[in-house]
Amino acid sequence: MMQSDPGAGRPGIDKDLSMVATGIAVLRELASDPADSKDGARIYDFSIKWGVLMSGRLKRLEYYYRAGDLTEYQERRYRELRRELKEAASLTEWLGIRPPTVPLDG
Repeated sequence: MMQSDPGAGRPGIDKDLSMVATGIAVLRELASDPADSKDGARIYDFSIKWGVLMSGRLKRLEYYYRAGDLTEYQERRYRELRRELKEAASLTEWLGIRPPTVPLDG
């Protein structure tokens, strides 16, 4: 059952949403800088953090989204993040990092 109270919902969901949003922003920044996007060490470091976000935080969000445990705000924000991840898919491919681990449609 989706909740409408912005203060309700599962503990940690807002932090998960924020962390995934930050990860997407860093991905875009990294891909947009020609020097950074060619820096193997920086790409490697980011890919480790990205992998944790995708296999941990994003999967947790997907689980609660599918269970209907997100507030209306959280659900809306999660859908926005999935849209952003879909738009950024070419960047993950270009940088050679793991794509998102959840369906990005629907």
